[in-house]
Amino acid sequence: MKKQLSIKDLFQKAWKGFIDNFITWLFLLGAQITIVCGFLLCCVAMLAMMHYVFIEQCLFNCFFIGYSKLFTTSIISIVSIFLLFFHIAFPVMYKQNALDYVFKRPMSGFDVNNRFFSYAVAMFIYWIIVSISTVFGFFPGLFLSQRWRFVGLHLLDHGGSVRDAFHSSWGMTHGYMWFLVGVSLVQLLLFIICSPTVLFILAAIVINRLVDAQIYKILHIEYDRNLSSCSCEA
Repeated sequence: MKKQLSIKDLFQKAWKGFIDNFITWLFLLGAQITIVCGFLLCCVAMLAMMHYVFIEQCLFNCFFIGYSKLFTTSIISIVSIFLLFFHIAFPVMYKQNALDYVFKRPMSGFDVNNRFFSYAVAMFIYWIIVSISTVFGFFPGLFLSQRWRFVGLHLLDHGGSVRDAFHSSWGMTHGYMWFLVGVSLVQLLLFIICSPTVLFILAAIVINRLVDAQIYKILHIEYDRNLSSCSCEA
């Protein structure tokens, strides 16, 4: 029997989770901004120093003049890779902390755990499949995106294989696709409304992550219960 979920209740509980742990969420945002800014400053300083040593001091001009552009391009590429890492890692932290709150565990704060790599691989596969499906039609992409909505949360919560995460998310979301589409629309609207200021964006991100974590918890418990019932019947 499917649970009757309420979008209103989900967002009210998410708001409470944001307010109750406001300092923790704010610290997480501050730590992320500090790390990114510090990293960029270090990169700029290193690039300036290396440019001075290798180019201004004629080491490149005298011997490797043709490689000066390649040198700059390589540095920019390395910086871009690290920024991409931050771009992937930071959303994971919000999802992990949301899971911690919903399951009444101590919040992880600023932490990348050993499930990060599996999460990154799963999300890469997820977006590739959803993007390809969307090319063949809006509905197939929408369908797959919602049925595999909890792949990342399953990996962050349980670990395990990427294949099991896709299988579990598919089972959990059976019969809930249109409800999840409605939740996604409300989440998008909330993000658009909150976009003018950084603090409001933080609230939108945290509330949306908490909503997803709550839905995941409810559907995960129901899915496990159904599996146990089937096992007993067998």
